[in-house]
Amino acid sequence: MLKMLVLYSQALLGSLLTMVVYMLVLVAGVRLTDIGLFETYIYATPILALALPSMFGGGTVTNLALGFGASRRLCYWSLQLASLLMIGICLAVTWLTFHLSAGWMTHRASVSWTWGGTALLFCACEFALQSSILTCTMEKGWRRSLTVFAGWGPSFLLVMAVEVCLLLDDEPLFDVLRPLNILNPIWMTVGGIFLAGALVLAIIARVRFNKLVVRQ
Repeated sequence: MLKMLVLYSQALLGSLLTMVVYMLVLVAGVRLTDIGLFETYIYATPILALALPSMFGGGTVTNLALGFGASRRLCYWSLQLASLLMIGICLAVTWLTFHLSAGWMTHRASVSWTWGGTALLFCACEFALQSSILTCTMEKGWRRSLTVFAGWGPSFLLVMAVEVCLLLDDEPLFDVLRPLNILNPIWMTVGGIFLAGALVLAIIARVRFNKLVVRQ
């Protein structure tokens, strides 16, 4: 397992560097300038946190490991662990970006991505990630494209729904959705559905990994 994680270390470090540089530039821009574009991109940080692990999930490192004789079981669980580490990195930096920007942005929703709200982002990331891992077992074609869309589409909509509730925090229409926290029964149900879907996709991927062959 450790040797496999070493293979994934470059991707993990790349994601960490991407998120940290992104955070530093945006936080510095918000604190030191009056340019609204920095604030706009801060609100887009959860989308980046969703995208990085999902793109990694279908990576070529697994194919390389199989080519060098690694077992399918080891490849699957190593990919799952490395992907979870990447999600953790992205979520931590996302929370830190909003936390360091609090008080400097023009909208008070800048402090609303608490750890409870970030748990919703984890649910979205995990669902999209398992969809990407499943695509590792599929040939290019409409089935693979459909799987990507089925994972990315709902996950993106969940993140955007939370963002809309943050930005329209004075709108009474969204009062039933507050607080934006995984402990809110509505969000707990939504998060549970996403995690259940992620589990189903993970099980299907595990079964299909047993028949995975090296791609030329």
